[in-house]
Amino acid sequence: MSTETVISFFFASLALTVAPGPDVMYVLSTSITKGKKHGIAAALGLSSGLLFHSTLLAFGISALIIKNPSLYKSIKIFGALYLLWLAFTVFKSENSFQLQAQAKSSIHVWKNTLQGMIMNILNPKVMLFFLALFPTFIHTEANNIKTQIYVLGFISFAQALIVFILYALLASKLTNFLRENPYFNASLKWIQIAVFTALAIIMLN
Repeated sequence: MSTETVISFFFASLALTVAPGPDVMYVLSTSITKGKKHGIAAALGLSSGLLFHSTLLAFGISALIIKNPSLYKSIKIFGALYLLWLAFTVFKSENSFQLQAQAKSSIHVWKNTLQGMIMNILNPKVMLFFLALFPTFIHTEANNIKTQIYVLGFISFAQALIVFILYALLASKLTNFLRENPYFNASLKWIQIAVFTALAIIMLN
């Protein structure tokens, strides 16, 4: 794989990652409602999900799923139900968040990593993205197609992780500024519910 191909893929995937989308919404809302550590944990989970999709693509599983309408639709529905379940879980929680206390809990932090990873894995639109983008940068005449896919997958993972972390840090600055505002603190719960519900609707479209 040439340096030109790697650079071209990096900027192509970077442009798509930077653009506001469901993943960015999740990172921003998590960082705002729970704090910087949680936002970074969510960024790690979402980015790690890209490596999972790289594996599906490398072994041809993504193509099989896309070609099976029933299976593809089932994954979309299951992913949307998972997001709605997260929204319901937040709904049952307390009406306000103690940001500083939650930030100290490593268990809660890694929970956001797992959530982000599952959200990405269950998003069939990421499969479509990989199937559409990767072949453009893969040299099919070579024998190491799987290696090429994993190289591109790692590049996608690395740039997405950096971008999402930057979004988390930016959102954290906003959180620190508004943390003492009681009205903002009371609305944090509903921000998360709105985001999870919106993501579920987006996934079903």
